[in-house]
Amino acid sequence: MVVKKRLILIFLLSTFLILIGSIGYMFLENLDFFDSLWLTVVSVLTVGYGDAVPSTLGGKLFTLALIPIAIGIVTYSLGITAATIIEGTFSKEARMRKMEKKLSRLENHFILCGFGRVGEQVYEQLLKHDHTVVVIDRNEEVESHLDDQVLLLTGDATDDETLLKAGVEKAAGLVTTLPNDADNVFVTLTVKGLNDRLQVVARAEKQASEEKLKRAGADRVINPSHLGGRRMALSILKPVSIEYIDTILHAGYEDYNVEEIVVSSSSVWHRKSIKELNIRAIYGITIVGIKRGEQFIRNPDPDEYIHTGDVLIVFGEQSRLELFEKQA
Repeated sequence: MVVKKRLILIFLLSTFLILIGSIGYMFLENLDFFDSLWLTVVSVLTVGYGDAVPSTLGGKLFTLALIPIAIGIVTYSLGITAATIIEGTFSKEARMRKMEKKLSRLENHFILCGFGRVGEQVYEQLLKHDHTVVVIDRNEEVESHLDDQVLLLTGDATDDETLLKAGVEKAAGLVTTLPNDADNVFVTLTVKGLNDRLQVVARAEKQASEEKLKRAGADRVINPSHLGGRRMALSILKPVSIEYIDTILHAGYEDYNVEEIVVSSSSVWHRKSIKELNIRAIYGITIVGIKRGEQFIRNPDPDEYIHTGDVLIVFGEQSRLELFEKQA
């Protein structure tokens, strides 16, 4: 935007100067418009062809005033143009316009506020699951760490305008991982004010901040320090179990995954038990939990019946999960 204003200013000054020069020579030198324009341009650019020169005293005095002003404007124009090219401002402005067009078309994407150590992990997981991500961060250097398909908004995540540009009204969810708990509270409050249906997951560094974030409207609050401490304790108390979980979920076995599958109204599984459906034998996957309204059934019994609207938390190979989801 700054470059655009400078270019407009240069154009207006140059046009005004040439117009004044042409009109001045028409009256002082008694020339027609074209000859006056020619003399003005030759004088302004200090070309000095010699085919047209002011002959009257008024014309000469007018030229003495015109040339220094013209040199100043031309020098300023060349300096701005050179600086713009060297700094790559044109390409930056073009990228901004292109990004804004992409943002205006986005729907059901995820917004990530803050690209620190925690934010980077969130970003990698969202990208691994082929989700569209918009990153908001104050640091422009973050762009070098992002995939080409990821959109970066350089700005303040607590600002309404920045969140609206990121498409908060049409997003599927937002994760705020800013290092300051107060900022995460403010982002949550702002987001819920703009779109109260949006799922918000917030980071908390202090345990006392978790309740504040929930009151602010966060659907989930994650404390990395708390989770990290529990993980370290379990690693020394139950090393084999933790190693197994790491092997399945992180150490190269990307075919395995955990999915949430909603049982549709057209599903033939309605009011049938897990045992009756023989899910483990047919699909090779395991139902580890069922979310039914406000109730959460952990490690459901084989005689547990499945109903329309149930959210099944299942674990298994990705290909088998996809087949299972189609059936559900």
